[in-house]
Amino acid sequence: MKFYKPLFSIIVILIQLILSIKEYFKLQEWKKANPELDSLINLNITYDSLFLFVFIIGIYEMLTKPSWFKTVIRMFLVCIILGTEFSDFIPIDQFYYGVYNTAWFSAVVAIILILVRIGKYSFERINDKKLNKASR
Repeated sequence: MKFYKPLFSIIVILIQLILSIKEYFKLQEWKKANPELDSLINLNITYDSLFLFVFIIGIYEMLTKPSWFKTVIRMFLVCIILGTEFSDFIPIDQFYYGVYNTAWFSAVVAIILILVRIGKYSFERINDKKLNKASR
């Protein structure tokens, strides 16, 4: 398996990692400022799984050959990051969670496609070894 032009995905993954770390520290500051509310409120923390989703989609983008589909995946990664970061400015109710759920679904699809690609690559390697042994 080969990575095709991985620099873009590495940059996007690192940006999402930085944004997730920033959200983590912001949450820790809020917990220190409001210890009485921390035990009362059930917080929906999504920054960690959002990083995982961007990471999985980024890995799939790295494994994709340069084509129009790779460009679509890249635009989608940028839309995920911008959509979650600037969701407060968009006047659509629960826009953040819409982007989050779309990223979740896309990550599941990317995992399936990665597994198919790994399986296909493995079978090709096995068949190549069998052909090499048979030709000896």
